[in-house]
Amino acid sequence: MTAPTTSPNLAVQISASFPHAEVFGVKLINGRATEAVLSISNSEPAPITVAAIGGSLWRVGIADQPPVIVRNFTASRYNVQVPAGEQETVTWSFKTELHPQDLLLTIGAAVATSEGNLFQIAAFNGTVSVVEAPTSIFDPQM
Repeated sequence: MTAPTTSPNLAVQISASFPHAEVFGVKLINGRATEAVLSISNSEPAPITVAAIGGSLWRVGIADQPPVIVRNFTASRYNVQVPAGEQETVTWSFKTELHPQDLLLTIGAAVATSEGNLFQIAAFNGTVSVVEAPTSIFDPQM
């Protein structure tokens, strides 16, 4: 396979949803796994393979400062084949241990064509909130 590239000509769409998200947006609870469900739609005439999924958290730049990466998540290998004209869903999960703050979450997938070309496709690019886990006065660890 060749090095990953991005291609506007690849007829593959990937979107991410968060089944446990609240009405007010996606919250990443420290110490708990966050689950993202990726929907992959292959409109190519040949099958594709979702090779890996990964992501990162970014602190959005203030004024004219560029964004700063806060955390890279380890990419997970999948090797899920999506036949031509079909759709598949895969689940990717990750954990955080950060100070509460709003960050930019990016999730992407490495997709291989039947010819062996590798492409990076963005699945999610949006703001999320890192929050502490709820506590209770009845928790013996308090």
